[in-house]
Amino acid sequence: MRLARSFPDHTISREALEARYEKAIKGDDFGERYYIIEEKSSRQPIGWASLDIHRWTRRATGADIGLAIGEKDRWKQGYGTEVVRLLLDEAFEQLNLHRLTLWTFAENEASLALAKKMGFKEEGRTRESFFFDNQYHDNVILGLLRDEYDAWVSPLRRPGRSALKRGRS
Repeated sequence: MRLARSFPDHTISREALEARYEKAIKGDDFGERYYIIEEKSSRQPIGWASLDIHRWTRRATGADIGLAIGEKDRWKQGYGTEVVRLLLDEAFEQLNLHRLTLWTFAENEASLALAKKMGFKEEGRTRESFFFDNQYHDNVILGLLRDEYDAWVSPLRRPGRSALKRGRS
């Protein structure tokens, strides 16, 4: 398993990491929201998700989302789709944000496919902006605006439709 693939040279002590998550759990920082992804049947943690609200404006209007499923045997089982759907609902329905941004590596085909399935559009690329595995990698930036989200989910809010089917329309 490779955790923190995006920041291999950035290390943090266990104490500092626990303090960061404790602060997030208490709700002391509006801008950083961290979640543990649990398998429903066993309640075992299988990954993490985050919503990092942009704070460079007076009003919270956007956020970066992120997620990782740790073990390969848990991939392609719908966890990512469900987690992104929940993050979209929180960001747009509860927090009334205007836009979300998702960053991923150009070779991460699964993340790119998931983002596009959930309505994100590619907005740009930073060339050779991350170094890991002894080489540079491009980073792809994808975005989703509130009106795109509304247009995407509006037909799916009819009674009798499962919320999990949103990504399949």
